[in-house]
Amino acid sequence: MPRDPFIRGKFTRLRITARKLAAEYFERFPKDRYLTEIESWRHLQSDNIEFTKKRLREPIENMA
Repeated sequence: MPRDPFIRGKFTRLRITARKLAAEYFERFPKDRYLTEIESWRHLQSDNIEFTKKRLREPIENMA
């Protein structure tokens, strides 16, 4: 069975912390090289957000 090319991480954070964590993740793993995305998210009680981040294990090589 082939290995999933994506790495996923599930987190629960306060809304403000979740936004900061997501921004840092996109900065560290740019969308154009790692296909980074927030795969799913939902509001929980007490202003918490549960979300799943996803990115490629290896960056896409430049096509230049």
